[in-house]
Amino acid sequence: MEPKKLPTSTLLMNPNDFAPVQARHLMQCWSSQKGYAPIPVAETRGCWIHTTDGRRIFDLRSAHECINLGFNHPQVLAAMRAQMEKVIYVTDDFATAPTAELCQRLARLAPGGPDKKVFLSQSGAVAVEAAIKAARLYQYNRVFKSSGTPPDIDAPMQYPYPYKIISRYRSWHGSSAGAASASGDPRRWFQEPFNLPGVVFAPDAHAYRSCFGERSEAVQANLDYFDYIIEQEGGSNKVAAVLIEPVVGSNGIIPPPPAYLQGLRALSDKWNLLLIADETMTGMGRTGRLFATEHYGIEPDIIILGKALGVYCPLAATIFSEKVSRSFDDHIFGHGQSFSGHALGCAAAVASLDVLQSEGFLENVRNEGEYLGMRLRELASRHPSVGDVRGLGFFWTLELVKNRATKTPLRRATEKYSPTLVNRLSEFLLREHQVYIPSDKFGLWVVPPLIATRDELDFVLRAIDAALTLADTELATNTVTTPSS
Repeated sequence: MEPKKLPTSTLLMNPNDFAPVQARHLMQCWSSQKGYAPIPVAETRGCWIHTTDGRRIFDLRSAHECINLGFNHPQVLAAMRAQMEKVIYVTDDFATAPTAELCQRLARLAPGGPDKKVFLSQSGAVAVEAAIKAARLYQYNRVFKSSGTPPDIDAPMQYPYPYKIISRYRSWHGSSAGAASASGDPRRWFQEPFNLPGVVFAPDAHAYRSCFGERSEAVQANLDYFDYIIEQEGGSNKVAAVLIEPVVGSNGIIPPPPAYLQGLRALSDKWNLLLIADETMTGMGRTGRLFATEHYGIEPDIIILGKALGVYCPLAATIFSEKVSRSFDDHIFGHGQSFSGHALGCAAAVASLDVLQSEGFLENVRNEGEYLGMRLRELASRHPSVGDVRGLGFFWTLELVKNRATKTPLRRATEKYSPTLVNRLSEFLLREHQVYIPSDKFGLWVVPPLIATRDELDFVLRAIDAALTLADTELATNTVTTPSS
């Protein structure tokens, strides 16, 4: 039988008309597919996306928070080109120089002792899966493998070893089954009722929308309730780990109040739980430190990195403390992934670390981050549509409200994918001011590449000022409509 003759590629026949081809055949993330109209890109440079029709768009979300060093950073590209001429990928039965160097540097740079171990994968979600699985296996090994009989425990052995993961409602850890199940974000609802069992959600530490009052009393009340949850879920006999974002990302960019993370570290130690810090968004300099946990002086048992780690290559890391990694010296670490330890991605990550650790780089992020926060607060003082300004380093958000006195949000959790004023402001910024932000957040996302200059920040701030003027006008004329109004 004659093989079927394939048609000539439409894309090759029309090399400058690729956007309709992508729209026809690519499934867009977290979206209904009808009306998908991607903007055709000619090239990217620094903080800017250049389109085929001559537009120059500032990427204020750093390409899903992945491009911390901006587009086409010459030092990273040079490292990738050199590595491509040597080795791109071999399995972990073999060693490559960039893979070894990256693991060593992450082990020594992360808070804690220098002999940590690192599992490398391709996405933050897979890194989270590794962390959850390792936490449960660690507890299993602790109960059954470290001694001949189980140790004294605080509750009846209705289940043979600790397995529950305590997460928080305002959290997002990834779209794979386990990571989404451990996320409080509304996106977990897409896979219910088939979520991973054994995940419990605790309240958020959110000063602007606190369930526990204000100031230090609220923090202590929150921690007391967290302690109550652990005990009621079975204590150290049933709970394996606490999973947090040090600074909440997708659900509002919420830095923790003072003493909160230290309190969670103390609770984890009290109950013999592992503390897992998901730094997929906050790591690699985003907050002005290499790890956000450095701001708070805590040592997690497991740290997760992703997004910006590999710069232009999909790469993520799960960093295990010495205590956790030693548990697998004689017991199987039951997790793995093709392309783990990808040498090209590791070479890019090593080059990225070189840039981030170069003299003055992170100090500049901290200084410019303070300037950015000051200017955003100044804007908020003039625009009643802004309820709260929050952030750290180059990681900020303006939470928008219908009424500042009542704190009524423009978009509730149940309206994440409903059209609201937030969508229109996102479209306005892109159409009128050539600034790209996500449209599915709970306010305006201000997450520029770490290389953004003062002039570029000022350009962005002028655009945000115009967008907030539009928001104020719509609110004042009562033209804002949402499904709940």
